[in-house]
Amino acid sequence: MSIKRKFSISIMDTEKISEINQTILKYSDTVSRNSTYLIFNSNPIYLGDVVEDLTFFHLIAEDETELDKKLNELINELNQIKSDYSLRNEETGKFIVQVKCVGAVDIKFDNLETIPKGTYKKIDELKYTKTDFGYCKGYKPPFRPLESTSLEYKEIKPESIYVFTNTSENMQKLRDYIYEKIMEINSEFIVEHRKFI
Repeated sequence: MSIKRKFSISIMDTEKISEINQTILKYSDTVSRNSTYLIFNSNPIYLGDVVEDLTFFHLIAEDETELDKKLNELINELNQIKSDYSLRNEETGKFIVQVKCVGAVDIKFDNLETIPKGTYKKIDELKYTKTDFGYCKGYKPPFRPLESTSLEYKEIKPESIYVFTNTSENMQKLRDYIYEKIMEINSEFIVEHRKFI
């Protein structure tokens, strides 16, 4: 009797999503795609902004030894793609491959009386930053006050840029880089850093 295990892979580099999913299809017939934002965040979002960067799939084998072999072959192929990803056994909840450092850079608008025209576009571009030391992800919030209008009496949630790197040193480099780019957009922003892993 064969055994079946469910796994999920979260893909950091959005440009590699198709290539990684094509590799998974060599090993699994049961593949479904979703978004890390929809799974792990409770805040609402426009569905048009959702990137399907999370893939669920099953591996089927005759026994545990064959399953481990198949999983290791898949990991070896994925590693050749040269992209950071997290791979999790959905039945045990344990990560088999994990991005070493994950954090966020939050942009707060507390010091601004108005948001200058073009600000949101520049912030959204930063959410797709890709460098030699890591990647960024981000999503448009469900509500944004109109640019060039007064922010008085409006509660504005921070904009978040999620950062993914393979070392703490690279995390610092990426955060510093993003901070500089944010200050170029508007030096009155309040910028805060969070680290999850």
